[in-house]
Amino acid sequence: MSEINISPYILPPILSLVTAYLLGLVAIIKDRSKNENILLAILCVWWTLVSWAFISHHLIENRETLLHIERFIHFFYVYNPPLTILFFQTITGQKKLSITIPAFILSFILSLFVFTEYYFYGFHEYSWGLIAKTGPVFEIFTFFASASTVYVFSLFIKKYRTEKNPVTRLKLNYFFISCFILVILTMSNIPSMHGIDFYPLSNFLFIPLGILTYGVLRYRIIEISSVLHITGIWLILSSFIAIPNFIILLLLRPLFFTLHPLLLFIILLIWFQGNYFYFNRIQPFINELFNRRSHNLSRVEKKFLDDISLLRGLDDLVREVITVLRKSLGISRIKFFFRRDYSGGFVNLKNKPLVIDPILVELMKGQEHYIEKHFIEFNNDLSSLKEKFLHLFESQDSEYMVPLSHNNHLIAILFLSGKAEAKRLKEREFMFVNRISRYAAIALANSIMYQNLFDIKDNLEKMVEDRTAVIESQKEELEKDIDLAKTIQGALLPQKIPCLKQVDIAYKYVPMMAVGGDFIDIHYREGMKETGLFICDVSGHGVASALIASMVKMSLSSWGKYILNPGDAFIEMKRQLQDKIGSNFLTACMCTINIETGEIVSANAGHPPMLILRQNGEIESVRPKGRIIVSFADSEYEEAPGKLYPGDKVIMYTDGVFECRDSSGSMIEVEGLIDIIKRNRHLTPRLLCDKVYDDIFSMTGCSNNIEDDFAIIIAEFKGNN
Repeated sequence: MSEINISPYILPPILSLVTAYLLGLVAIIKDRSKNENILLAILCVWWTLVSWAFISHHLIENRETLLHIERFIHFFYVYNPPLTILFFQTITGQKKLSITIPAFILSFILSLFVFTEYYFYGFHEYSWGLIAKTGPVFEIFTFFASASTVYVFSLFIKKYRTEKNPVTRLKLNYFFISCFILVILTMSNIPSMHGIDFYPLSNFLFIPLGILTYGVLRYRIIEISSVLHITGIWLILSSFIAIPNFIILLLLRPLFFTLHPLLLFIILLIWFQGNYFYFNRIQPFINELFNRRSHNLSRVEKKFLDDISLLRGLDDLVREVITVLRKSLGISRIKFFFRRDYSGGFVNLKNKPLVIDPILVELMKGQEHYIEKHFIEFNNDLSSLKEKFLHLFESQDSEYMVPLSHNNHLIAILFLSGKAEAKRLKEREFMFVNRISRYAAIALANSIMYQNLFDIKDNLEKMVEDRTAVIESQKEELEKDIDLAKTIQGALLPQKIPCLKQVDIAYKYVPMMAVGGDFIDIHYREGMKETGLFICDVSGHGVASALIASMVKMSLSSWGKYILNPGDAFIEMKRQLQDKIGSNFLTACMCTINIETGEIVSANAGHPPMLILRQNGEIESVRPKGRIIVSFADSEYEEAPGKLYPGDKVIMYTDGVFECRDSSGSMIEVEGLIDIIKRNRHLTPRLLCDKVYDDIFSMTGCSNNIEDDFAIIIAEFKGNN
């Protein structure tokens, strides 16, 4: 079995692979949806394909196998020029399919010859290793790659001359400097491929890739998260202890089995103490050395928190924020626009208003990070908003904008100019600005609330006084109107009950409100043999129902004409009320009593049944057919004849009499009403009306439990005796 030749020359290609794959992984993790990131990741793999070939030279001795590996790698490597062209066309925004497509076609044709002697046909052997001998097709590929490089640099020059955005220019610088160094290193392979003993510098591709990685982490040229930046610094700091420990371990390993155990224990103890001293003394010092600016900003931040707790006025708070940012970051111009209340506009300390599009205000609600002018210029996804943002930046002559939000309300906007010599703020400075802004937003919201409380306190008494005066005035007017309505409704009720020897009539009416929708009427003219009783219940309560009840009174003007036929009287009433009561309706009961014979005839319009209390205590319920009176439906009304004998009582009532609830919450129902009537059948109509009212509300426990108007009319037939 042949011995594998491990040489120090294997380290550069390994470093190139590690650097390339880490950079590609970072690009993919950040945003795999962007073509720029995907192409960068692919190029990181393609640019370092030849590193696999150099590594295989140190691990495999069979020349035939190595030649197959070289050809297999170059089968893919020939697509390096078109991929590079496509990537730089993407980042410069100068895509031309007329160049890209032919480049891919040419690479495809070249790949067909890779496995032939026209591309590679053997190896040159040097002290540092092997390199393939090239054929004519590889020479064509070399010329093709050189032409592609010239085209890529032309793209760079054209874009760099016209680009004004410093972020984009910085990005172009890193990409094209890295590409230029990478091309130079790759071209250094040509001498050794033609028999000249010159070590191929393409093994040092980790140098341009490292420069590009530094630009990615340090300046976020592909918008990589700051977490990766922190991770990179952590790896560097960790290497200060990891590498010495690794070297010491290698030096001590041969001695582990030869030294005396006590001596070995002492050495390990000293080694442990050295590491302990490093982590407790040296590492914190290095951290502070690397992050001196961060430590200073942390102290300023802590002092700012202590100071704003003592500030209550809005103006003092704004001045403190401006002072802290100006002194800490060296920013020349800072503009702070804030709201003095949540509904007002944005003003500065001189009450100069900020002109801002409402769309931007809505967009920045809840935003907790700064907005940079150069990134807005670079971002093509904002469409119409891009112009609005840039106009706002230009109007305030600023490079950064920091929205301050609280509870999803935008309460302030901070505008910052650039630093001296047009330097961009660093990542830790951005983080400092964001934290100061969040603290200021909370303090600002508290100050606004504090100011609003004083404003409310100053105006509350006057507001209450004015509102009370208006309410009292309206109440007086309403009470006058209700008193007038009550007087009018009282005048519509029977003012003088007919005094007849044959019939004793009484009623009781108690509206739920000052006025109600129940109505009672009695018809009798001197010398008539008949007297009529009427009761109705209009839907609803209050003034509206009382107005309809007054119209019912007017519709009874022709009652005497239909005194013998109460069913026809309902039809006439329905005709007169047609289209006058809207969506309201009413129920009613009417009866006519012959005062000489005791004959009675009644009609019902959807009303609770009329009760006849016989002298012996029996109750008869009378309810002839008939619908409620409503504008949109007609009805026929049956008439129910009957006979009264001396001592019999006729009782008519509305549903408010029996729909009261007792103390347990249950309805009294008609059965409860009948029970009361039977127990008190010996009373006169007047006393019986009062007794029904008193007993019902004693059952409820409180007269305030009335849920509807109360109306009842009772007539006792006495006969001619």
